[in-house]
Amino acid sequence: MTRLIWPLLLLLATVAPAQAQQHVIASGETLEISVFRVPELTREAVVDIDGQIAFPPLGRIAVAGKTTEDVTALLQERLSGLEIMLDAQVTVGLAAVRPVVIGGDVAQPGAIPFERGMTVRRAIAMAGGLGALRPSLGAAAELRAEGDAIAAELLAQHATLARARAELDGAGQIAAADLPRLAGNEDEAVLALANRLLAAANAESEAEKAFYTRDISMIDTRVARLKEQIEYQRALVEQQIEEVTRYTDMQSRGLTPQTRVSEEYRTLNELRGNLSEVEASIADVERQRESVAHELDRHDARRTAALEAEAQEALTAIAALNARMNGVAGQLSQLGAGGFDAVEVTLYRAADGQEAPAKASEDTVLQPGDLIEVDLPDSFFGLPPSAGALSAEPASVPRRSGQLSTLAQQRPTP
Repeated sequence: MTRLIWPLLLLLATVAPAQAQQHVIASGETLEISVFRVPELTREAVVDIDGQIAFPPLGRIAVAGKTTEDVTALLQERLSGLEIMLDAQVTVGLAAVRPVVIGGDVAQPGAIPFERGMTVRRAIAMAGGLGALRPSLGAAAELRAEGDAIAAELLAQHATLARARAELDGAGQIAAADLPRLAGNEDEAVLALANRLLAAANAESEAEKAFYTRDISMIDTRVARLKEQIEYQRALVEQQIEEVTRYTDMQSRGLTPQTRVSEEYRTLNELRGNLSEVEASIADVERQRESVAHELDRHDARRTAALEAEAQEALTAIAALNARMNGVAGQLSQLGAGGFDAVEVTLYRAADGQEAPAKASEDTVLQPGDLIEVDLPDSFFGLPPSAGALSAEPASVPRRSGQLSTLAQQRPTP
């Protein structure tokens, strides 16, 4: 799943600057203004309630409703009109923007400093989490988070079990049916990752076997050459024995000196030594071949044993996680917080001088000055829905989308 997170972060990194460039300045924000080579004009200017800033020597300038690029161009134009600054180079940035305001069912309602890329979920967390007036909500929120973590661990362990079984069966692919209740982008990502790991494991196994096979082939070639060398060395030894015999006979008849016979014996000893070295080399190489052949024969057995151990470990982990999940579900029921209805989020964002309400989700990206109203449905606390709740439209994005939708639905233990 980590693989899904990095592309989203990269997307935010590329989109965020574009959003900052289109930011519209409003009252209460602070601009940082600098003029190249004129340090005395570098300052921070607060946008007042009338949407203006004070910037000597130009006086008060209206900036509300403009972007930083607009203000930069305006200041350069006005400063360049002065005879002392014909080619003024101005830079305008945002030193502080309007905070986000959050209210409703949060622990600490109020203003929150805006951060680029901030979502409703992050704002709720910075406001102390959900539930300002619900005594059991803190424990319920912790239990829900624990349940989400257990669900993720369960999915990962089932993927590990499916991959190990696929390797044991010699399968080249894990099907969606091999994972329990596959649904949602996160589960699809886990399946894709498990299939990549399966393909990598199968490729590694085949590569290791191919390596052993090539090693044996190379050893066989070396053995054959050594055997040829042995035959050659043996022939040389036989020839030298004949020479020694001939010169010994000649020396006994006084036809050659004793020194010549001694030289022939030294040559014979050298040839016999060379023959012994070749015989020792071929013995070492044959032992090496036996070792490699043994490793090749044991490869499948070792791999099977390792995969069976991995599968058993995954089964044990799944049983333990199921037990933990049942415990979390039981504690939530005792707190009366077993429901998983969506958190209702209403977003008020200024547009054309008015703040129009709009439905939002915890994944909605905020802008400076946004007002968020958070409302927890009664079912979140184990209470029956009110008449008003029955007639209300459901939130557009479920709170637990892309994850296991309920703690009561457990993954079966194989």
